[in-house]
Amino acid sequence: MAQELHAALLRPAILHILRAAGYHSARPSVVDAVSDVAARYMLLLAQRTAYHAWSNHNDADPTISDVRMALADAGMLVPSMTGAEEAWKELLRHPLEDFPERNGLRLKEQRRRDLEDTADVREFIDWITGPANREIMRIAGLERDAVQALKKKHSKTGEESRFQGTVLGIPADDRPIRIEGGPPESIHDWIQQTQERAAAAAKLESEKTASSNGLESAPRSPPTEKEDDDPMDVES
Repeated sequence: MAQELHAALLRPAILHILRAAGYHSARPSVVDAVSDVAARYMLLLAQRTAYHAWSNHNDADPTISDVRMALADAGMLVPSMTGAEEAWKELLRHPLEDFPERNGLRLKEQRRRDLEDTADVREFIDWITGPANREIMRIAGLERDAVQALKKKHSKTGEESRFQGTVLGIPADDRPIRIEGGPPESIHDWIQQTQERAAAAAKLESEKTASSNGLESAPRSPPTEKEDDDPMDVES
């Protein structure tokens, strides 16, 4: 259910992107395929970002460096040099301490290195703010949020409580679930009662097993000899 909802929410964005690229009509299968590719790509970015966050600082909250590394893994950011080339370049170039501070030479060198190191990021930002994405935003009409307009259309009161606990609203508060129609009033009471019943049944079963084993191991009494004058003793 959640996967279908997320795919339905992604379809309008894909349609706007296709319209901005010049495709004013497409088959539903094509739109579904492009939406699936976009969803898989965003899932890949999220997974790689979480991986780098746990690998770099053992924390679930990613930093800008984690996102940058995830974008590089997904092919969005293409570095000008490989990791080995960057390491060799860092070893071979002069340290900043060797540049004198007069006339701002050290500061200029620092700025030049920062611009060189962030060239791929600046290219990505230029692409985001470029004419292609401006056309997408113009067609999408970001002046009004489509989701907010849809929520106002289907909500007569305009309150957010209707969408609480869903992907369109705020998270719901954790509340105890009450069980109706039985002695236990909550899930915790039901679990405790079930565990007590299981323990009592196991104890009763062990007692039955122990008593049966005791009867089997008890010595049997020898049979009594028949008396000679027993009337029930019939000779064959």
